[in-house]
Amino acid sequence: MEARKSSLNLFLLCCVFLFICTEVLLSPFYPQFFKKVYGITDPDITGFYIMTCRLIVVIFTPIWGLLANKHQNSTLLLIIGQWGTGLSCFWMAISQTFEMFIAASILLLIFKSSYFLLYTILIEENRKRTTSAAASYHAVLQGAIVAATLLSGWVIQMDNPLHIFWIIGFTECLLGLFSYFMFKKVRTTEVIDTALQESNQRNLMPQFFLFGIVVLTIHLAVNMVRPFFTTYTEAVYHTDTLTSSLLYLIPSLMAFVSLPIVRKYNDRLGQNGYLAAAIMMVVGLFFQGIETSIAGLVVFRCMFGIGAAWCLAKLDVFLFKWSQNTHGDYSKISAIQNVGLLLAPVAAASIVNEQSMAAIFVYASLFVVLHLIVFLWGTFTRERYKGKLHLHKEEKHALYK
Repeated sequence: MEARKSSLNLFLLCCVFLFICTEVLLSPFYPQFFKKVYGITDPDITGFYIMTCRLIVVIFTPIWGLLANKHQNSTLLLIIGQWGTGLSCFWMAISQTFEMFIAASILLLIFKSSYFLLYTILIEENRKRTTSAAASYHAVLQGAIVAATLLSGWVIQMDNPLHIFWIIGFTECLLGLFSYFMFKKVRTTEVIDTALQESNQRNLMPQFFLFGIVVLTIHLAVNMVRPFFTTYTEAVYHTDTLTSSLLYLIPSLMAFVSLPIVRKYNDRLGQNGYLAAAIMMVVGLFFQGIETSIAGLVVFRCMFGIGAAWCLAKLDVFLFKWSQNTHGDYSKISAIQNVGLLLAPVAAASIVNEQSMAAIFVYASLFVVLHLIVFLWGTFTRERYKGKLHLHKEEKHALYK
């Protein structure tokens, strides 16, 4: 039983790695990709494409969550998503026009929006080890970003970069086939007390709203600093492209390196650990915007990376412990994350135009401060709600006695 669960966990994490790796593979080089393949040089076209992709994910992720909640068969929906993604990749590989490429991308992302189910299935299979599963997921996610960043330079140098979608498509279809056999013995149905679930959801709506703000603010902070980071280091520290790329990847590497620490101490330290990690993020972000030295920048990038890895893993643990509807609730949170990904570059560009690149780090640190305030308030209201519920139960018990 334990061996089967371990192999299933490994398979799910491999699927996560491929999902993230293929999603961000071309993102550092979209302008170069569109110029090489379709002769497009207008940066507004690139911005339009990225925004369209984000909007599709924001819209369709909750739809997949609703389907998973309604039919109680998340593994079947995931397999459909994998096969749909693979077939969409084949269409992208033969796209001769930019319009055709956009249409294929939209279809791809409709199916790929189902991939959040990988995470919820992983958590449901590890209910007694939620923190460990969440930390592993985030470490694999950051490792995939590092791998994709390194691979993207090779892809853009291909004679026809569209050919990479043949490889991705075949891999996705193969994983869909493996998923069918891997999930055969996984429990896919769950008896749910619908009335109890709806009652809990109504009572917890204010907490869910606060949790949404918490998620949005931290993802805004994390992603605001990315678009102009290499430009910032080249301008302020006069780094070459390779050094800037390595500095850019430090937070992702820290998430991977700090995995054993997060697994061991996240539950032990609880809210105090989260508070310390958030403060590390604030300090790390703020001082990246102040010119020190390369060594100082590395230290503050490491602080930011460790703090972000800790907070993101713990946030997921909070959600999965609180949620009465894993797939549905996480699909909404995933959509909010994508809203953060959508707004972050827009906010960063606005700050650069109005002030400076260094100011991005200051604003990002302020978003983490706001994040922490809302998190602490949400925790307070959550505990107060639980206290009232406990008191009500005691009064009811006394009445019946």
